[in-house]
Amino acid sequence: MEPGAVIEIINFVGPPICKYWNYHRNLKIFLDTLRSKKEDLNCRKEDVELRLSAECHSGKTPKKEVEKWLKKAEKVSNEAQSLEDKAGKCRYVSRACLGKLIDEKSKELIEVYDQGSFPTSLVIDPPSNVGSNVGQLIPTQELVGEATVKEKVWGHLMGDRVCKIGVCGMGGIGKTTIMKHVHNELLKETKFDTVIWVTVSQEFDVEKIQGDIADALNKSVSAKDETRRAAQLSKMLEERKRYALILDDVWEIFSLDEVGIPEPTVDNGCKLVLTTRSKEVARSMGCEEIPVDLLSEDEALRLFSKHVGDRLLHIPTIEPILKQVLEQCAGLPLAIVTVASSMRDVKDVDLWKNALNELKKHSSSVEGIRDKVIPRLKFSYDRLMDSKIKHCFLYCALYPEDFDIPKEELIEYWIVEGLIDVMETRQAMHYKGLAILHKLKENCLLESAEDGKCVKMHDLVREMALDITTGSPRYLVEAGKFGALLLVEEWKDDVEKVSLMRCRITRIPSNFPSSGCRSLSTLLLQHNYIEEIPESFFEHLTGLKILDLSGNSNLLRLPDSISGLINLTALMVHGCFRLRHVPSLAKLSALKKLDLGGTEIDVVPQGLEMLAHLTYLDLNWTRILQIPDGMLSNLSRIQHLRLDRVAFENAEDILRLMKLEIFGVRFDNRQDYHRYLSPQSRRRLSKYYFTVGKNAYSYARGEWDKYVALVELRICENSVVLPRDIQQLHFNACGGMRSLRDVPSLKDTTDLRECVIYRCYEMEFVFCLSSCYGILETLEYLLLQRLVDLKAIFQIAEDEVNASSLRTQTPSPPNIVFRLKTLIMSDCGKIRKLFSPELLPSLQNLEEIQVTYCGGLEEIIAASDDDEEGENNEAAGNNSIKSLALPKLRVLYLKELPNLMSICSRRSTIVCNSLKTIVVNKCPEIKRMPVLLPHLVNGQPLNPRSLRIDIDKDCWDALEWDDPNTKSLLLFRGYWWS
Repeated sequence: MEPGAVIEIINFVGPPICKYWNYHRNLKIFLDTLRSKKEDLNCRKEDVELRLSAECHSGKTPKKEVEKWLKKAEKVSNEAQSLEDKAGKCRYVSRACLGKLIDEKSKELIEVYDQGSFPTSLVIDPPSNVGSNVGQLIPTQELVGEATVKEKVWGHLMGDRVCKIGVCGMGGIGKTTIMKHVHNELLKETKFDTVIWVTVSQEFDVEKIQGDIADALNKSVSAKDETRRAAQLSKMLEERKRYALILDDVWEIFSLDEVGIPEPTVDNGCKLVLTTRSKEVARSMGCEEIPVDLLSEDEALRLFSKHVGDRLLHIPTIEPILKQVLEQCAGLPLAIVTVASSMRDVKDVDLWKNALNELKKHSSSVEGIRDKVIPRLKFSYDRLMDSKIKHCFLYCALYPEDFDIPKEELIEYWIVEGLIDVMETRQAMHYKGLAILHKLKENCLLESAEDGKCVKMHDLVREMALDITTGSPRYLVEAGKFGALLLVEEWKDDVEKVSLMRCRITRIPSNFPSSGCRSLSTLLLQHNYIEEIPESFFEHLTGLKILDLSGNSNLLRLPDSISGLINLTALMVHGCFRLRHVPSLAKLSALKKLDLGGTEIDVVPQGLEMLAHLTYLDLNWTRILQIPDGMLSNLSRIQHLRLDRVAFENAEDILRLMKLEIFGVRFDNRQDYHRYLSPQSRRRLSKYYFTVGKNAYSYARGEWDKYVALVELRICENSVVLPRDIQQLHFNACGGMRSLRDVPSLKDTTDLRECVIYRCYEMEFVFCLSSCYGILETLEYLLLQRLVDLKAIFQIAEDEVNASSLRTQTPSPPNIVFRLKTLIMSDCGKIRKLFSPELLPSLQNLEEIQVTYCGGLEEIIAASDDDEEGENNEAAGNNSIKSLALPKLRVLYLKELPNLMSICSRRSTIVCNSLKTIVVNKCPEIKRMPVLLPHLVNGQPLNPRSLRIDIDKDCWDALEWDDPNTKSLLLFRGYWWS
C-alpha cells in the first residue's frame, strides 16, 4: 500500500479512535462532571420551585415557560441518574459508549441549567376584569367642565346603539382624565365582564399593542408571525365575552383585524373607546365622535383657583392680573393646572406681572395648538429656578413616551449624574431625590403612577422637555421607538445625552460612530437585543461618564475598549444574563457605580480593587461564589454592596467597610455572621440581605429590605441571633428545629413581616402561642413547604405532645388580633387540620389561604366540641348554624388535597365579604362549600364579575353551597389544570 494512502487512512480513523479512547479512559472524570452538573440543576430546580410556591399567591398561576422548564429539568435529571446507575454496572468493553453518552448528557444538563435563570416573576396574575389595573382604580384629577363629555361617553357605553366611541380633542384638553373617570366607574358596573385600559402613544407598533392588550389580560401572545399573534389575541378577547377596551392616545388609523381586536357589535356586547387628537382617526375607524371643547371662562377660573389657591382671588391687587394670566392659558386644562400650580400661594404682585409678561411674550408669534400650549407649560419649567432641578426634570424625557419611570431608578441616575449634591449618606441623597420629585409633581410637571412607586410625564410635557433639549443642553432621544436607526449625522459634537433604551436594537454598525462625540456624557442603551458591540465603538466616546447597557440579554462580552473610558463614573450591565466577559477596570479610577448583577461572570473583574471612588457595587446573581482576600480593602467609600450569594474569603474584609448602608452578602458560617452583628462591629444598615450557610440561596420576594436566610444550619437554643429590626426571615433545610420557639432571639424582633420555612424536616409546629404573640402581631406572610413532620401550625402549650387534633386548643386572648394576611402551605403531608374555630377571631386580617399537595389534610377549620354536640342536637331536630367570619379573605386556593373532606363543620358557615377567588382543584372528597359570598343585593352577589370561581367540573356538579341561590348566580369558568 502506498504511504500516502496509509496516512490518509490514519487521518480518517485516528480522531474517532482518540475520542473513543478518551471516553474509555476518562469515564470516571466524565461521571464526576455529570454528578456535579446534575446536582447544580437539581439545586436550581428546588430554588425555582420554592420561588414558585412563594409567588403563586392571590390566585396567580405559573408561567407556561416555567412549568415547561421544570418538567424538562426533571426529565433530564432522571436521565442523568439513569446513566449514573448504568455506570455502576458497566462492563469494560462498553465504557467508551457510556462515556460518550455521559458527556453529551452533561452538556444537556448545562444547557437546561442556563435556561432556568428566570430574573423576573415566575407567575402571571389571575384573570381579572380590570386589565392592567388589577382590582384598582386609576389615580386621576377632579373633572371640571368635562362632566358633560363623560356623561355622553357613559350613555353610549351603557346603551346598545353605539359600539365604537371616539373622544377627540387637542393635547392637554382632558381626554385621558375623562376616560380615567369612566374607567373607574366601569369597575363598579356589571355590564362588562372585563375592562381593559391600554395606552397606545405616538409610536404605533402592532406587536407592542398586541403585547400590551395581552398583558392587560394577564396573558401573552407567543407567535412570532403578526397574523398568528392577531389570531391569538382575538381568541383571548372573545373568551372574555363582553369587554370594554379603552385605547388611550391613538395617533393614527389602524385595522382592528390586523391587531386582533374583534369588531365590537350589538350582538357581542363589546365596546371600544379611543381617545385621539384627530377627528379623522375617530371617523375613519367608524367611531361615534365626542369632541372635548376648551373650558368656559367660569370653568377655567374654577380650575385655576383650585390649584393656585382660593385666597389669591380675594387680593384686589392680584385678582385682575391673575385673570389676565388665566386668559393666556386659553381654556386648556393642562396649561391651566401647570401655570396655576407653579404660582400657588404667590402673593407678590410683581411676580404676577412678570408671569403675565413671560406668557404674553410667546402668544403673539405662535401658531397652531402645539405652539400655544408648550410655551405655557415651559413657564412652569422656567419657574423651577434651581438649575439642577431643571436638569432632573429634563432627565425624565430620556425615557419612552407614556413610560412609568421607577422612582428609585430615576433617583439613582440623578445621583451618579451629580444632580444631587453629595451628602453624608446615600439614604439622605435618596430623600433629597424624593423631595425633588415632590416639587416636580407639585408643579404638575410629573404625575404619580403605579401606586406611587413610579412617575410619568404627560406627553405634551415630555414634548416641551424635548423641545428644550434641542438647544442647550442637547439630547438625542429615540427611546421606545422600535427599530430606531443609529444615524451618524445625528450624533453631533454638542450632544450631551443619548437615549436609545427599549428600541429593540440588535446590532451596532462596526463603523459607528465615525467621529468623536466630544460632549457625550450619558449613553442609555438598556433593554435592547444587542448581541455584540464593536471594539471601535467606545474609542470615539472618550468623554463618556454614564453607560447603561442593562437588560441586553443576548450580549456575551463587553469590548476591551471600555477599559479606556477613563472618565466613566457609572457602568451598568444588570440583567445581561449571558454576559461572561468584562475587560480590565483598572484604569476606570473615576468609577463610582458598577452594576454587574444578573450576569454570567464567574470571576471578579480584573482591576476592581483599584476603584477607590466606588460607592455602589452590585455582583448579585452572578456566578461568583467568593471574594478573594483583600479584594475590597481599598473600597472604603462603598455604600451600596450587593453580593447576596457571595462569601468573603476573609470575613475581616467586611468589618473594614465602615460606610455601608445597603449590604447583601453570604456568610460561610454563623460565627462570621454573629461577629458582624455583634455590638462592637455592627453597622447601622438601612437595608441588608444576609445568607448564612455554605450554599447560596437564591430566593427573596423583594418586598422587604431587611432579610436573613439560614441555609442548612443546625438550629438549637441560642445558636442563631437575629437582628431586632429584621423584616424577612427564611429557613432552608435547617435541622434541629421543632418550632420557632427554638429560635429565642425571634422574641426580640420588632418588625418581622415575612417568614418562609422550607425543607425543615424536624419541624412539628410553627408557633407556640404561649411565647409567639409578639411575632404574630407583626407577621404578614407565612410560607410553609416540605415540612414532612408538621402536625399543626399553632401549638397551644410548650409541653404539648400531640397536636394532630386541634379540638383541645384554648382560645387565644380575645384582644390579640394577628396581622397575618397570607398563609401558603405546600407538601406538608402529616397536618390534618389547619385552624381551630377558636383561633378565627385572631385571624381577622387573613386575606389569602393557599394550601396545596398536603395529602393528610382533612379540614381547613376543625370541628369543635360544640359542633359535635350540635350534630347530635341536629339529630334531635335542632338545626342552628354557627356563623364564622373571615372578613378580609380574598383568595381561597385548594389544590391536590385528596383527603380534604370539609372546609368547616356541617354546623358552621364562613362569611367572606371580600372574597374574589375560589380555586378547588383535585380535592375529590369535598362535597360542600360553606363559604357565604360577598353581600347579596336584590338576590345578586355584589359585583359578581369580580369573582373568580375555578373548580373541577366533576366537583362543581356535586358541590353543595350553603346559600341555595349562589350556584345559579355564579358563572362557572371550568378552569382546567395540566
